[in-house]
Amino acid sequence: MDKVTPDNMMTFLWVGAALVAFALAVWGLVDKIRKASAHRRDMESQLSQMLIVQKAQGEIQQEMCKGVLALLSHEINGNSIEKLTAAQASLTGSLVKHSAGTVS
Repeated sequence: MDKVTPDNMMTFLWVGAALVAFALAVWGLVDKIRKASAHRRDMESQLSQMLIVQKAQGEIQQEMCKGVLALLSHEINGNSIEKLTAAQASLTGSLVKHSAGTVS
């Protein structure tokens, strides 16, 4: 074996410092990737919830349009009580379904 010289010791220290710096850089990169992944999962969850709410709003809006059409029909011919009753039941059911949190 060679003798331990100051040059050998400095080389050893520089290589060690380079390895530590590389490990810290990799650790920082891994940490950033983990944070980005968690942020992406949060955004996907929020988007999923927003799509559920949007679907529910669309269904309720469709029921409201059916109710308006039933009212127009009743105003025009004066005898569409069955359509009004059906539209009321449908809208009530839809509102109860979506307000209870059972959005499908």
